[in-house]
Amino acid sequence: MIDSHATAARWGANQTILVAGLAAALLEILPALIVQGALGVSPLLLFQSISSGLLGQAAYSGGIASALLGAAIHLFISLVAAGIFVFASRLWPVLTVRYVFAGLFYGALVYAVMNYVVLPLSAIAFKPTSALPLVATSFAVHLVFFGLPISLVTRLAAARRRFS
Repeated sequence: MIDSHATAARWGANQTILVAGLAAALLEILPALIVQGALGVSPLLLFQSISSGLLGQAAYSGGIASALLGAAIHLFISLVAAGIFVFASRLWPVLTVRYVFAGLFYGALVYAVMNYVVLPLSAIAFKPTSALPLVATSFAVHLVFFGLPISLVTRLAAARRRFS
């Protein structure tokens, strides 16, 4: 039988980043797929839109390859965001003590950086929505389904390090 506490106690920064990044990537994309699907946007088009940040308009003629690139970009961004939070939590342990506030705040910060720095500097081939209900939904998703999972996984890993 595998001792889950012993296994979890061995989680280092890399494992924490991997789990937190995967959790955030999956939990954040699911509501996007649902909302965009309700608006008539296929998963293929959603992921091509992500890859358009690198490829521009060419992403939409790239078929499944550009959609897979979009999925990879989404995962990469999630892993980088998780890495930043994990290393920040080692400098400022209060991030794992006040993990709910820290996660919600981090989700808001990531939302702001993505929408006001990354997207304007990218080659995206679409104009981001300014419709208040969609902006509010996207903001809430970043708080609850992106920042919070990253802080929660980081807290769990930190607690296991302390008690191992």
